[in-house]
Amino acid sequence: MSQRSRLAGFIIDCQGGPLAAAARFWSGALGLSIVEPDEGGDGKYAVLAPAAAGLHLEVQVVEHPSRLHLDIEARDIEAEVARLIALGAVEITRPVHHRWVVLQAPTDHRFCVIAWREREAAAPVVATPNPKHRSALITFVLDCQVENLDRAVDFWSAALHRPVASRDQDGDGKYAELVTAPDEPFLLLQKVEHDPRVHLDIETDNLDAEVARLEALGAQRLKFVKRWWVLQAPTGHRFCVVRQQPAKAGIALNAWL
Repeated sequence: MSQRSRLAGFIIDCQGGPLAAAARFWSGALGLSIVEPDEGGDGKYAVLAPAAAGLHLEVQVVEHPSRLHLDIEARDIEAEVARLIALGAVEITRPVHHRWVVLQAPTDHRFCVIAWREREAAAPVVATPNPKHRSALITFVLDCQVENLDRAVDFWSAALHRPVASRDQDGDGKYAELVTAPDEPFLLLQKVEHDPRVHLDIETDNLDAEVARLEALGAQRLKFVKRWWVLQAPTGHRFCVVRQQPAKAGIALNAWL
């Protein structure tokens, strides 16, 4: 039997706009070209080249506060919505065109169920001779405002059809991991005190050089935590720059001069 639903990718919701500036930042930050600068022609959506493993990435102008949300694509939207509601999600709304349904997870994250589409190959990384450093999108983290991650892990594991790789990565109850392929970004769940959200991590072989590059694009340093920097994008999103992750050898890094 063919797979009926799967993680499609992530949408970078940007409050206000303009769309072009938001798309330029995230294209530059992630090293992914803009393939559709104005999908639909109404100034709301810009599509980036597929990320590792062909995950869809899109920049969207919204009225609510900036955030990331994930999309689950399904061959039968109504059946998938029913399955997710049985897992504990709640339907929030569906646009009049009925092309997707917005749900809220038990972890309070908003996400969408959309129509199945064929997955494109990941964007090729252009070879650059003698680069000063390298970087790439490496992780999506679901920040969960919970006392214990177990219920969050159970929901997202079932929702995304991903086995649990680790319920407690470091033994402190703060991080859990779902199974991902060697050429696919990590999917982590993190126990946090702030409101639920999704954030992304960029890996690099030179932390200082990559942070400086992102600052030149308009990001701001917020704080250094243990081994990584927390930055804020000009679109209002917080994200992290982390050291290179050898466990993901299948992800090609962008080379920067």
